[in-house]
Amino acid sequence: MIHSTSKPNGAPNLVKPSLWYDEHEDLLYSGFAGRVSEFGNQLSPPPFSLWSFKPDGGGSGSWKEEIDSGSPVWDSLTRPCHPMMAFGSGSAYALGGYENLHTALTANGTVPVPGLVQFNLTTKQFTNSTAAGYSFLGTAEKGAMHYVPSFGPDGFFVVMGGDDFWHSNYSSLADIKTISIHDPSSQQWFDQTTAGDIPKPRKEFCLAGIESNNGTYEIFMYAGWDGRLGATAIVYDEIYILTLPAFYWIRVDYPPQHPRHALSCNAVGGSQILTIGGVDTNAQHTTDYLTSESTFDTSADPFAQGLAIFDMTALKFANQYTANASPYVQSDLFDSTELAKLLVITRFSNSNKNSSPPATNFSPSRSAPAGAIAGGVVGGVAVLASLGALIFFFARKRRKSRLSEPRLLHELSGESQRRQQPSGPQEMYQMPEEMAGNPIAELNAHWSPVELAGGGT
Repeated sequence: MIHSTSKPNGAPNLVKPSLWYDEHEDLLYSGFAGRVSEFGNQLSPPPFSLWSFKPDGGGSGSWKEEIDSGSPVWDSLTRPCHPMMAFGSGSAYALGGYENLHTALTANGTVPVPGLVQFNLTTKQFTNSTAAGYSFLGTAEKGAMHYVPSFGPDGFFVVMGGDDFWHSNYSSLADIKTISIHDPSSQQWFDQTTAGDIPKPRKEFCLAGIESNNGTYEIFMYAGWDGRLGATAIVYDEIYILTLPAFYWIRVDYPPQHPRHALSCNAVGGSQILTIGGVDTNAQHTTDYLTSESTFDTSADPFAQGLAIFDMTALKFANQYTANASPYVQSDLFDSTELAKLLVITRFSNSNKNSSPPATNFSPSRSAPAGAIAGGVVGGVAVLASLGALIFFFARKRRKSRLSEPRLLHELSGESQRRQQPSGPQEMYQMPEEMAGNPIAELNAHWSPVELAGGGT
């Protein structure tokens, strides 16, 4: 059953709004990001303000204006549309986006909004900082950000996809082979190369994540588009899984039928994804590119009430929501010897622009059974036979003491592949041992890194 509740006067009605949840106070915040809709008769954007919603557990709740439109806090902030947003570790974040007359009456055309805005859920204060560690421009739009709570002292935020705003066609979409990671504890950015069946570049897709029963964290990517409507968009009706800490992509096999974009994904009920909203990317138009939202006026939504349920364990769409569903269990797609080897290796590459380029180091996040540690390359590069004896020798040198809590791990330092700027030696986090399931091993301190031959990186 779907319940609706009316907003009080002054509470903003926006497209792609910021929806930030404070689990400690059971509050939902809205009003910071978004734009006025082209549907209906609301012609101008509402004043800048922040509102909270307190659910009552019965399908309704109460609204409260937390920061009114007259507050000086808005003097140094810009309401963005289509930023990448997520919440976790006591804060909510909005990266990039753009401003135009649909977001603020004072906007001078359509311009990108640079920087990373942080909203502290406890103090209810905003902080606006540079995002130069994310990209040269420090901004992007229509991608996705997701909070991963399972690694590091405060978790981290993964950012992927979208476009750089400066181009009007699909050639400006970000390559998803390299994703960005923001560490909230140090406020640093990292580049991370992924491997596997890497998704096509896209925008306005959605992400949902969940911890598995196997000491990993899975991020599910669904839908999106490249900016073109019609039959070209059908192939974007697909789901990919990014498994961490291997950063390896796996494609879910099902026939594409109902492409959509501008939707949200939410992990709910144990092992299910609830998708909400979106529009039909298969809508026909005189040109490939969208010129007006009226294109979707006559396009029937194949999902009742704009809602769909995806079963993460069975890897298929379900006809209905299952109450008290079982916890998420990794599917048979992960039953691969090569993938199992990848799941014990974490590779981070720092994108800090103020440091000098270091040598490359390889750091396994946990040990494998005897003979299984290969200082390898994510993506399944074959281990050279000539290194077998050496690797076996190192793998036997296990550390005698086991860590009792998460500790810092020296990251794979190197040059940023996306930004192509110098990167410096930093530290990244090791997966907690209780999640890893195996004792931690380290290589002899006197060894020198050996680079494998071949085309993979």
